[in-house]
Amino acid sequence: MNRPELQVSFFFVVSVCVFYGLNVPNFFGEFYFLTDLAANDFQIMEILRGKLGYGAYSRFQFNHPGPMYFYLLAFAESVFLFFESEYARYAFVTFLLNATCVGVSLFLIAKQYKSYLSGILLFVFFLFVTKSLGFQFFFETWTPYVMVCPFLLYVISIIKVVEKQWMFLPIFFLLGSILFQLNIMGAVPFGIGFLFIVYHFYRWQRNGEMNEKKQLGFHLGLSSLVLLIVWLPVLVDFFVNFPGNISNVLLYLVKGGGNKKPFEVINFLNIIFGQIVSIPYAVFLYLIIVLLPYWKRFPMDSFTVKLRNFTSIYTMITLLTLFRMKGPIVPHLFWHFFAVIALQIFLCFRFFPWKEIPTKWNFGLVAFSTISTVFLVLSFGKVPPKEHNLHVKEISALFMDQNDRFILHWEMNERDFSQGNLVLGIASRLNRIGKKVCLLEPWLFLVPKSYHCVEKESKEATLLLFETAPSRFPKLEMANQEIHFEDSIIKLIQPKP
Repeated sequence: MNRPELQVSFFFVVSVCVFYGLNVPNFFGEFYFLTDLAANDFQIMEILRGKLGYGAYSRFQFNHPGPMYFYLLAFAESVFLFFESEYARYAFVTFLLNATCVGVSLFLIAKQYKSYLSGILLFVFFLFVTKSLGFQFFFETWTPYVMVCPFLLYVISIIKVVEKQWMFLPIFFLLGSILFQLNIMGAVPFGIGFLFIVYHFYRWQRNGEMNEKKQLGFHLGLSSLVLLIVWLPVLVDFFVNFPGNISNVLLYLVKGGGNKKPFEVINFLNIIFGQIVSIPYAVFLYLIIVLLPYWKRFPMDSFTVKLRNFTSIYTMITLLTLFRMKGPIVPHLFWHFFAVIALQIFLCFRFFPWKEIPTKWNFGLVAFSTISTVFLVLSFGKVPPKEHNLHVKEISALFMDQNDRFILHWEMNERDFSQGNLVLGIASRLNRIGKKVCLLEPWLFLVPKSYHCVEKESKEATLLLFETAPSRFPKLEMANQEIHFEDSIIKLIQPKP
């Protein structure tokens, strides 16, 4: 226990166990999906039924690049049967993923700087920059949130690779693929990381510094295997359903984007960074954070220099990407930024004499920080319980016996647009209990092709038409083939004989 990385691991494991134990009651009982989580459920069900999976749907009429995360959720649903609901199983495996990524990151940083304090500080800074998400984001299965923790380990793995620690090469490709598959904008960090590593390979080759070719060859082969496994469903879809979903993704990426003005980008960054530090013109504080590690008085070893360079390059390229984003600027890229900002703040604290803090003194520090953190977790770590959405089950029970086939539809207009949240929830529930459900234009991009209505089947299906009520209903009720619930009217239109 005199090794700083083991001390940090002890501190982190205790903190994580207390945090999860405090919140595990939130996941008892039944849960039902709404909105994006309900749409994702269709992809998971396809995987469980032995079909190809796709990434989460995109509003640009395709799916995000890959289904790896949904395969993980399908695995969790099949294995973690000690939870009653599918959502609880998903939240559990997502929490394990997040905790593993953060815990390994702290372990590596403490080992790199030979200091327990360095791991603690990075943990504090990471929680600080993610505070706007709330602690519940550790359990969230919404894919943009899932990117946050793996990205921390992703950046560290890049620096380890360019430090010639080849065992991190497969980890880089695994985490980079996860980020890219979760969201199309993951192409930016994956591309930046890949080019950063390629640049260092070029320098080593030019300077004759590639003296470990046998070990490198083994890890390159392992990396190729990782890439093949992770991207296999995407490749199969490409060849079987040519040109496949990935072709639409790549076409979107190479088309070119918009032309944002500097004021738009700066204002967006100021609003987003202001969620971390609530001060006027917060973006200028971020500028100081980026530039401060370049001050010559800061002690800079090889690892720190590379970490500083990569985070700076990443910041600049991401800003350029914001200028070229299509449509309104959305925070898809900023979800990647949380880990980068935490590491940049960490670099600003390099004036701490890490190696000069005797490890034998750390026992008291470990005990103090662990006890303090447990106290803080017990005081502030209880996250709000997630909505169980039991009304999805209650509404479905009113009509599920009327037919085995259902068409669900709502109009794309300002009045009825929000009905889509409930529609997807009802569709997910019906699909789970074995009913045949399908959607019509213009909503086909929300679900896999097997849930697109076919004319022959549609003639035998009951149409569920969702409309917005002129006034709110006080209770759930069914009257004259209409279901009334809050601001929704669900009309049941039976097939013609």
